[in-house]
Amino acid sequence: MNIQQDNLTILRMFAAVMVLYGHSFEFLGMTHPLFAQSTTFGPLGVNIFFSISGYLVIQSWESDPNLYRFWVRRILRIFPALTVCILLTIFLIGPINTKYSYWDYFKNEYTWGYLSNIYLYITFYLPGVFAENRVPNNVNGSLWSLPVEFSMYLILPILSFFGKMKNNLIAILILSILLSIFWAFQTTTMLVFYRTDMRQIAMCGVYFFMGACFHTFKIKKYFNLSYVLIIFVIWLSLSRWSVAFALSSWFCIPFIALAFGVSNENILSKYVKNDYSYGIYIYAFPIQQTIASIYPNINIYNYLIISILSTLLLAYASWHLIEKQFLKFKPKKFVSI
Repeated sequence: MNIQQDNLTILRMFAAVMVLYGHSFEFLGMTHPLFAQSTTFGPLGVNIFFSISGYLVIQSWESDPNLYRFWVRRILRIFPALTVCILLTIFLIGPINTKYSYWDYFKNEYTWGYLSNIYLYITFYLPGVFAENRVPNNVNGSLWSLPVEFSMYLILPILSFFGKMKNNLIAILILSILLSIFWAFQTTTMLVFYRTDMRQIAMCGVYFFMGACFHTFKIKKYFNLSYVLIIFVIWLSLSRWSVAFALSSWFCIPFIALAFGVSNENILSKYVKNDYSYGIYIYAFPIQQTIASIYPNINIYNYLIISILSTLLLAYASWHLIEKQFLKFKPKKFVSI
């Protein structure tokens, strides 16, 4: 990987750890720390994820605008590691943490229903698992974002078939913003399709398509320290007004994050050449719930150390044994001679 790809890898891993950090306080029944006294760290990490994803996925499509090869690449990136995670959860994490006998656990229809997560039909419940935790009956809450992410993979290439991609990206970004402001932010009632809250597609779509627009409109030329500092200061100055801070986050988070991600500095990236971000993201929640179940009164510092190290170990195995191996099968662009 080049320096910029390495930096984006570091940034994704950092965002995954932010999600882990944000969840920790809820699992231990503690008050969430706030960034700029306005937002918790979990959603902040997810928003960084979507910003990076939009920036990179649009490049993947532009380099090879073939629907079949595009979706095969996306499928290989998500589903092999997810499948192993779901199977480990059912056959290892579940039996360790259920309050039921092994027989009752494995004969329960909801145990096998958990397999639906493999095809992004999300369920968080396994019989008797984490039933007495502070966040009860939720085995892997982080999975909610995967169908939202995959919906972006479905939408993005379709845009190219209806006029100019640049115009369509602006249109879908504006649509996501308007739906967020006038619908998603205004109601607490979920609109559920395929076990996914459609409000999240609008809200996360703003960050995804903002990232895509940053690449398409070559905002990279403004990614320098001066602009980052100016935007960061302006953004923090708006933190006293929650609405203004939230709205400005749609631009500021992608800009600040991607400015680091595409920089030519390799201070950190030279030490990390593998992408453990996805493994961290999909394993952190059940690992943290397991630790909280075994040690409900553990202090936050020990909890974070054990959680991070345990999750990194599984993420390391996931990357080297599963993700990296399946990515070797990514289809290559056919070039006629």
